Amino acid sequence: MEDTRLQEELKRTRQELLLLYEIGNLIRTTLLLDEVIYLILSAITSHEGLGYNRAVLFMVDESGTQLEGKLGIGPTHPEASPIVWKMIEEKRITLEGLLDVYHKAHRNIDPELNSIVKQVRFPIEKEYGMLAKAVIQDAPAVVSKEDVNHELSDMRLRNLGIAQFAAVPLRGKDQVIGVLMVDNVSTQKAITQNDLSRLMMLANHAGLALENAKSYNDMVITSQQDSLTKIWNHGHFQKLLFDLIREAKLTKKSLSLVIFDVDDFKSFNDTYGHPAGDHVLYEISQIAKSVMRRMDYLSRYGGEEFAAVLPETTKEEAMKLADRLKSRIEQETSDKRSGKIPQTVTVSIGVATFPEDADEKEKLIYCADGALYEAKRSGKNRVVAYRRPA
Repeated sequence: MEDTRLQEELKRTRQELLLLYEIGNLIRTTLLLDEVIYLILSAITSHEGLGYNRAVLFMVDESGTQLEGKLGIGPTHPEASPIVWKMIEEKRITLEGLLDVYHKAHRNIDPELNSIVKQVRFPIEKEYGMLAKAVIQDAPAVVSKEDVNHELSDMRLRNLGIAQFAAVPLRGKDQVIGVLMVDNVSTQKAITQNDLSRLMMLANHAGLALENAKSYNDMVITSQQDSLTKIWNHGHFQKLLFDLIREAKLTKKSLSLVIFDVDDFKSFNDTYGHPAGDHVLYEISQIAKSVMRRMDYLSRYGGEEFAAVLPETTKEEAMKLADRLKSRIEQETSDKRSGKIPQTVTVSIGVATFPEDADEKEKLIYCADGALYEAKRSGKNRVVAYRRPA
């Protein structure tokens, strides 16, 4: 009897180790950060993986002081069924096919959950609960139903119907770089210490894969940034606009393009020198970043010209944002108290919108450029929207 039990236990342990080996290999099949995060969470929630109902991944931010929500897979409440697993179960997709699911879903996994997750951000301090403590202490923990509200600092997470959860640190080579929150929102199945051990074994693979992907991601981002302003460069702007127009076609939503140009910039350079001109371009990029929303994409289009892609934005909304941008640049560069910029700087702005003005990248750029030219021609320091010729 005892021998039979031990043999069954040994068989189960071998199966678990084989599964974790397969998951480890799967996670290392890509260096793209978003794909690695998706595969980690899929391995935890897939029925062919560890089979938990829900998993959310948080990463330590660049400052090392905050945790920010990156992605979640699972329902927002017990009755809901995750979209990704509906697709996987219907088509009987194995672990190896998970990336295909991700691409076919256009990287839009469980949008209801992720509209919440991606807003979550909190300090890595013990008073902010178990997720922060898992990072600080580099140790996993299971939080009981009674302690959930106390150990979750963010009200949005508390509202997800969590009865019990595991907090599991993700360790890179030298430090903790993230944390997993795992729960069984639908089945209410308890998470045991044995479960926690399995999650930690997976986390050991996942943390290193995540760190490698993040390093690669940082390198790619650096290559896509303008060296002076640290915003997106012209080449990446072209790719972003193409991809976002394609997405707007699929979702049937508006998208606006804003192109703005520093007025009389050659005269400024001739008067104050190129270092002063470079400083103006940097300051304008920072002012523009403060005006843009998190969903917007700001780039240096070339020379003294900038461009911003505004997803899910109508022409009327884009005009309001462009007016704020124009006013803020004039206001902040006219503040002589700082002594940073020797004279007031203004910009002219052109706005065009998909699909009403154009339905392709090149045509939309042409329309926004035409509106910018009209803003320059009619007196500068103004915003003009593209209008079709009569």
